[in-house]
Amino acid sequence: MSTVPVSVPSVLVLGDMRDLHHHGCSAVMHQLADGLAGVGLAPDTFVSGLDWELQREACLAASLVVINGEGALHHSRPAIAQILALAEARRALGRPTALVNSSWFENEPALTRRLPAFDLVVLRDPQSLRAVTDEGISASLVPDLAIRQALRFDVGRSAAAGVMVSDSTKPNLTRQLTRLAAERGWSYLPVLARPDEVRPGAKSRKIHRRYRFARLLGPLARHVISPRYHAHLVGEPTLDAYCRRLAAAEGVVTGRFHTVCLALGLRVPFLAVASNTPKIEALLTDAGLDLSRRVVSPDKLFNVTEVPCYTAAESAALDKFLSCAEQAYTELFARIRGLLPSGIVTRS
Repeated sequence: MSTVPVSVPSVLVLGDMRDLHHHGCSAVMHQLADGLAGVGLAPDTFVSGLDWELQREACLAASLVVINGEGALHHSRPAIAQILALAEARRALGRPTALVNSSWFENEPALTRRLPAFDLVVLRDPQSLRAVTDEGISASLVPDLAIRQALRFDVGRSAAAGVMVSDSTKPNLTRQLTRLAAERGWSYLPVLARPDEVRPGAKSRKIHRRYRFARLLGPLARHVISPRYHAHLVGEPTLDAYCRRLAAAEGVVTGRFHTVCLALGLRVPFLAVASNTPKIEALLTDAGLDLSRRVVSPDKLFNVTEVPCYTAAESAALDKFLSCAEQAYTELFARIRGLLPSGIVTRS
């Protein structure tokens, strides 16, 4: 009796942002790897950043490439043309490519119109989805995978640790947030991790060099090092430690999108300061939360004396949002699995 030949897929993930030593990015990558493994597509290769030319042969040869876009695809940045070129090259070879967990903001229409080169486009906020579908391009909405991490974090809420303050991608806003924490006597909890080890990627090496230099400077570091790098000096070393502290908070004030994501999944009340794109506001709109209660402008930051608890209406909206998110994650990984032909043998 003859047997039908089968093959085991090679799965490559492009856009591994763990070299940023950022707990939100670590949460995303952990959940992306976990979800792919759950449908038998455990990744063989992770490529830091979005410059696929650094591993051109592997990116073209893989049975499946999954690109983690996160917040990198805005204002027509060079990385956008790079990943579009990869999707187009792989389509010519008959190999599927998926863009997932991505924002899409203020990009030239000519770039948007090239998105059909991807076999699957999954965006993480309604504003990004509209920017794509308004051009007649098929795409889906699935909340950021960091929320999936929080939903799987097995620790109860205590609110025993008081209000905490996180950082921002903007150095000046990070300075304001650290000052707010000091003036209010609140704990400072940056989303950036203490880089005790060097990870793959040039950015990790740069962060680690700055971290070692900051440690040598001691108390002088805050006056010499950018707030972005100083945050690494005082950050929690692991994602688990960060989530445990966040889960114990009465509330959190933050300028970070991923801190908001984790707070939503952990049901920790928060006040968000606008980030470098409207992604936070778009996420909160998707979650059905009251922006007037959850977003503060930078010029009003020092008026903040507390983080409001969730109202009954907000709690109900959040429960519905998180339930829908769980279903969306399940469907996302099933759709990624569906990009490969039935003759492919999957693995965990």
